[in-house]
Formats: sequence, C-alpha cells, structure tokens
Amino acid sequence: MIAMVAGLAVVGAGIWFAVAGGGGSPASSPSSSPSSPAVNPLTGEGAGGHVLAVKIDNVGQAQRIQSGLNSADLVYAIQVEGGLSRYLVVFDSGHAPARVGPVRSARQTDIPLLAPFGRVGFAYSGAISGLLPDLAAANLQTITPIANNNLFSNGGSDPTYIQPAQVFSAFPGLAQTKDVGLRFGAEPAGGTAQSSVRVRMPSASFAFTASGAKWLVAVDGQAVVTTDAGQANADNVIVQHVHVVPGKYTDHNAGHADNEVFSETTGQGSADFYRDGKVWHGQWSKPNDTAPTSYTVAGTSMNLAPGRTWIVLTGS
Repeated sequence: MIAMVAGLAVVGAGIWFAVAGGGGSPASSPSSSPSSPAVNPLTGEGAGGHVLAVKIDNVGQAQRIQSGLNSADLVYAIQVEGGLSRYLVVFDSGHAPARVGPVRSARQTDIPLLAPFGRVGFAYSGAISGLLPDLAAANLQTITPIANNNLFSNGGSDPTYIQPAQVFSAFPGLAQTKDVGLRFGAEPAGGTAQSSVRVRMPSASFAFTASGAKWLVAVDGQAVVTTDAGQANADNVIVQHVHVVPGKYTDHNAGHADNEVFSETTGQGSADFYRDGKVWHGQWSKPNDTAPTSYTVAGTSMNLAPGRTWIVLTGS
C-alpha cells in the first residue's frame, strides 16, 4: 500500500520517499542510436550498450547486502548528509548483473554527474520534495517505485532491489554508452608504486588495496563483500577532489533539519589516479554540466586500465 503525504510517499513499513516527476511509461522513452559502440567508452573493453544508473545505499547494514557492484562500469562514491556516503553505480546493458541494490534515494549531486551520459535510466527509491522539479527537468529517464513499482522488489520498501534486465526490457530507448571523458590504454610513464590508498569523508572511509592488477575495496574498515560476486574490486580508482558545499534542499524526514550536501563536479580540481599498483597525481576539468570530464597528468590525458573504475568524490 502506498499513501501520499504532502508531496512525499510512504510505502510499506514507513519507508519515505518523494514522488518523482518524469517517470513516464516506457512508451515515452526517446529512441537512441540503434547500435552500441564497438568498444565501451566507459570501460575501454567489450561493446557498449544502453545505460542504467542506480543509487545504492552504503550505510550500516546496507554495506552487507549490496549486490551488483562487481558488474558495474563505474561506481561513484558520493558524500551525503551527515558526512556519510552513497553510491551512484553505472551499468551497461551488455554486462549488467542479475540484481542491483539496495536501492535508495536520489541526491542533487546525481543530476550534473549524470548529465554527460545522455538520457540514461536512473533508478532510485525516491527523493526529498524540493529536488523533484530538478529531477523532472533533467535529461534522465527516472525509474522509481511510485511510477514503476513492478520493477522493484519488496514493494519498493527498504531494502529494495531491481533486476537490470527487466529495466532494459521495459525502457528499450535508454541512451547508449558514450564518451564521458575516460581514456584507456597503456600505463603512462611517471607512476609511483602504491600498494594502498585511503580516502576519508566526515563520517565514512574508503580503502583500496592493490591485489595484482585489481584494487580491493573496504569501507569503514570492513571489506566490501557483495552478495553475488565476492569482494568489491576495481581496475582503476580515481580520487577526485571536489568542493562539497551546502545543497539547495534540506531533508526533514528524520524529524530534524538535515542539509543534503552537494559535490561540485562541474569545474576543475586535483585528482589522484590508481592503476596497476601505482599512483599518478593530476587534474580533472569539466567546463559545463553536460561536458565530458577531462582527467589529465601534466596536461596529458591519463590512461586508465580497461575495466571498472571507482571514482571517489571527496572534499578538496
């Protein structure tokens, strides 16, 4: 049962979310290129496909029931209110897992971060009411339990999961993978040996430990072990230093005012690049919301290893 209260909705056992605009029927999805790129520009390997982004919980118990991270093209780790973290995870239709989640709510940071990808699917459990007009206006196919309840497990109540195959079938016109600024190729000169990296947010911490050509992921001092594919890992890690500022909207759902912070991913700043047990220090630049992000070292594009990339957005 879903009850509506002042622009918000409560599903099942008191799980609150705002009603998202723009979640129209699959028939309203715009058509995209009929063929996928020969090489996926998000991973540098395999063919590209249609794109689905999913907001995944990363707080407390949710860290022990995550599914799908090791099938992602990209994983963005983003600071949210209270200094905690959430994931924005990007999949292409050719390599999506059977199940993804637990799915949680959208944030202001997600909109400009996804803008360069085109009209991709964006699955999330809801959003605070102030953010709804921005989500409705964004070039995204929003996918929420309110508009698409049949695509979410557990009636859309937390914890809720989606099956990407069902989403891609329901929305066949989602944008194809496209160039968002990542470059792949041979390891560049100048890297420094690095066996591990630690990144802190006010109330969250990330550690990546080199293991062969991979980086094993730990959060808050514990290995991230997915329910479907073992410990989360990456071929590349980018630590992107951004300004984290007060967001446009405040969440009152917890019974107190809680500002939803905003990570500025349009602009420029420093970045650290990890691949093959080494680190390079460079820069990132994105002139406007829809432009690709340029990642460079000493003015030259930074080559990543083909595969999955984790991008941690941390305060500069």
